[in-house]
Amino acid sequence: MKTKRVKELMVPLESYPTVPQDSTLLEAVDKFERVQKMRDRRRQPYRAILVVDETNQVVGKIGQLAFLRALEPQRNVLGDMGKLAIAGVSADFINTMMNHFQFFQDSMADICRRARHIIVKDVMVPVTESIDEEATLGEAIYRIVALQTLSIMVTRKGKIVGLLRLCDVVQEIADEMKHCDELN
Repeated sequence: MKTKRVKELMVPLESYPTVPQDSTLLEAVDKFERVQKMRDRRRQPYRAILVVDETNQVVGKIGQLAFLRALEPQRNVLGDMGKLAIAGVSADFINTMMNHFQFFQDSMADICRRARHIIVKDVMVPVTESIDEEATLGEAIYRIVALQTLSIMVTRKGKIVGLLRLCDVVQEIADEMKHCDELN
């Protein structure tokens, strides 16, 4: 893990689905599905779409959880339930809160109509963390675990050049473990 570099496992930016920040959620879903069909089948499927500004710089991403959260009109009340759980708020309290606000009670037709008007920059997760492409796999694992994230942006000289995904890191470790077992 000390010799393998992040750049060897990352998905290059040009291979990852992107949408302009002023796109609607429905446009993002359409682009995501088109790119998913063309992806390299040897790699895990994409689980997010990157959001770019007018200069084509990555400014955020919409993963599966952000996508679902975006569909709820009271999404700002939802907040980050994961952080509440980490802070020690009980599951019963969170469930009571969810029942009180009756999240995700609209019809699919209402959700579809809403998706046509939701702008991705309003619901994306902004880029706040990154790792240099020359970092070791060990450093990347530490960052991913510490941040409790499914992916992290990869940079070269401060510019985003790709995305390192947890699924690719886990696959690499599993492959190495099998290789080590074959040697013994």
